[in-house]
Amino acid sequence: MVKILILGGGFGGIRAALDLENKLTHSRGSGQEDEAHITLIDKNGYHLFLPALYEVASAYGVKKDPFAVRLKKSICIPYHSIFEGKKLDFIQDEVTKIDLNAKKVFADARVFEYDYLLIALGSQTNDFGIPGVKEYAYQFKSIDDALMVNKKLEESIKRSSVPYPVKIFVCGGGFTGVELAAELSCCAKKVAKVNKIKHKSHTVTLFEAGPKILPMISEEKRQHILRRLTRLGVSVMENSPIEEVGPDFVKLKNGQNMDGNIIVWTAGIKANELLKNVAGLSVSVSGKVITDEFLQVKDSKNVFAIGDNVEFIDPKTQKPVPAFAYVANDQGKVVAENIIRTLQAKKLKSYCPFYSVWVAPAGGKYAIAHLWNGIHITGFLGWVVRELIDLRYMLSILPPGKALSLMWQEVTLFTKND
Repeated sequence: MVKILILGGGFGGIRAALDLENKLTHSRGSGQEDEAHITLIDKNGYHLFLPALYEVASAYGVKKDPFAVRLKKSICIPYHSIFEGKKLDFIQDEVTKIDLNAKKVFADARVFEYDYLLIALGSQTNDFGIPGVKEYAYQFKSIDDALMVNKKLEESIKRSSVPYPVKIFVCGGGFTGVELAAELSCCAKKVAKVNKIKHKSHTVTLFEAGPKILPMISEEKRQHILRRLTRLGVSVMENSPIEEVGPDFVKLKNGQNMDGNIIVWTAGIKANELLKNVAGLSVSVSGKVITDEFLQVKDSKNVFAIGDNVEFIDPKTQKPVPAFAYVANDQGKVVAENIIRTLQAKKLKSYCPFYSVWVAPAGGKYAIAHLWNGIHITGFLGWVVRELIDLRYMLSILPPGKALSLMWQEVTLFTKND
């Protein structure tokens, strides 16, 4: 029996697991492959739909309960819902060590052996060694981070007074930072309005260390997003690298100190620290796994890697492929296909990266969508495009009834502050 082990239940890991299960199940009995045993390990019992994490942080009008069950259910999809009826195993455990030579993976509770390994452990917050980030800023990588920001925002706005508005800092001008800053501004306005606060209740500042926010998009679309942020009351500070974060301030490298009440760190991600300690694993200077064109780990033909923990250089641009959810999803498809081709002794499929499509939600039912063939959609229709993309993904991992129910839950929960 061929043992296929997948580490991590993110976008790529889930896609690979479902594709492998589907194709191997349907091919069994043909005599071409041995029966496979597929196992996916993740430290959580749910798949976190990260693209909507900013919505949880800025949700308003949701009936409160001690455990925030409704908000958690909106973007935390239980693995048993995804893998129900599938011939694969899900194990909730945390990986602590990978031994490539022995073909073993060690977790907190047990040891796993494998014939084929897929490393899809995702990423963690990159603080770039800046003092105070870990201690004082919300890291914004988990559901708990988003819930804490949500709670702090509402409590702070209600306590705001003249002349001390709540100062919200979002540190990092990528897509996550832009989405979060825009939506937090909308939420803060709603909280102030409902609580009949007449004075200026808040300010939102978006910091970017580099010369421009969203450096990967065209200048025309960047200016469009900047205008939208300005209309929402978000101040954008480009060329503003942060030197230190404190409990109630950020210090810029130019020496400027700025007092703040809520500090959220969205400045970057890095590969899981565990990978640096794997003997024989080829990693880049940044700690990401280096793969070949088939997404195989160098010198380990039975080991593949995808997603945020991979540094794959696009041969067309000679730049790393960005960490988008749909990029990881595409990589998961390629790895599943290549494992099956290996079992069939066929030529492997090369990974051809595609990442020119993006959608940037920018507060309320408004988004800027850059689609195929240069199609550009903005405003409410852009928001509809984003919702349809999310629905398409849900339908790819869940039965239609569950996918539609989850999307309806999201729409009804996250549009109350629009």
